[in-house]
Amino acid sequence: MKKTTLLLVLFTLAIVAMVPAQNLSQKLDTYFKTHLSENPDQPVANILVYLENEKQDFVYHKGFGQLSVSDDTAVSPNSPFKIASITKLFTATLILQLVEDGKLRLDDPVVKLIGDKTFVGFDKLLLLDGQSYGHDITVRQLLNHTSGLADIFTDTQDEFMGLFFENPQKLWTVQDLFDTYYQFDLHNRAHFKPGDGFYYSDMNYFLLGLIIEKYRAMPLAEAFRTYILVPVGMSHTYLEYHEAATNTLAFPSLYLGDIEVNADINTSFDWAGGGLVSTTYDLNLFMKALFDKQLIKTDSLFQAMITDSRDRYGFGMFLYNFDGVRFYGHSGFWGSDVFYNPETGITMVVSVNQSNLPYKHYEFVNGIYQLVK
Repeated sequence: MKKTTLLLVLFTLAIVAMVPAQNLSQKLDTYFKTHLSENPDQPVANILVYLENEKQDFVYHKGFGQLSVSDDTAVSPNSPFKIASITKLFTATLILQLVEDGKLRLDDPVVKLIGDKTFVGFDKLLLLDGQSYGHDITVRQLLNHTSGLADIFTDTQDEFMGLFFENPQKLWTVQDLFDTYYQFDLHNRAHFKPGDGFYYSDMNYFLLGLIIEKYRAMPLAEAFRTYILVPVGMSHTYLEYHEAATNTLAFPSLYLGDIEVNADINTSFDWAGGGLVSTTYDLNLFMKALFDKQLIKTDSLFQAMITDSRDRYGFGMFLYNFDGVRFYGHSGFWGSDVFYNPETGITMVVSVNQSNLPYKHYEFVNGIYQLVK
């Protein structure tokens, strides 16, 4: 009799403990479903999400919506998506591993490391008031966007989009990116002398990608796989256009406003600055491995990565605040985000596959935090 009573008590306690999690899951389901949008100018056809609150032992991993506006096939929680600039977290990690291995230093002039890449053109890479500062740029300044280099995507957005849609199937090489930089006369549009300010530019991370390939003596895709993806167990992450896909699930379309971006449009132009494809679960694994010091073991280097150096940015890492709580992570152009707070044990990874949301981005992600905190 006592044994039966004990079992009933334990069963009741288990049910009671499940109720808050079930209620939260239902609230989150409603939240994400209401943020799908049929707006023809800014459709949000799908949302992929991984949320975790370790202190509450809560995990939420789902996909909402369909593959595209015209394809009503349901997405999966493990559907792949282009993580865009979240890739910078990975590129910065590889560079800090090279520093840890003694192969280079943060304050090394970049020209000293890859001056043999003639298409970079260090003599004219950064011109300001008739002076050349290309030889002064350091690895540190590339990592935290303080080099002063202009950006082919933001400084000349219309020109780049025009060039891109002339040949949407073009497979871009690194040299193509620097040729475009000079074609748009961006070497004459530097924002400041190296170290004198903050300006977010993918050119910084293209240079870091070249450093990685030279000092690891392997293609960037192989370096990602060897030093991050395999050790962490990120089996569904890969550098698109540079290696075979490791996720066989159907790829949801992305949207640039009302423009559908699918397999007919090649987005190989962002390489080391934004070329990885991943899943919400894999990005969760990365953030935990990074903060568990599995990838960067030297504490001073790790602290430099997550410390605000300029404008809420460390090394490949944005610093965010939700209700005064510090989160670490990055956002991507196509509507992807990863946020992690080690103290609260909260992880938030989301992709909406839309670069021009029909609602405010911060309000959307803050709404997620308010539910899961």
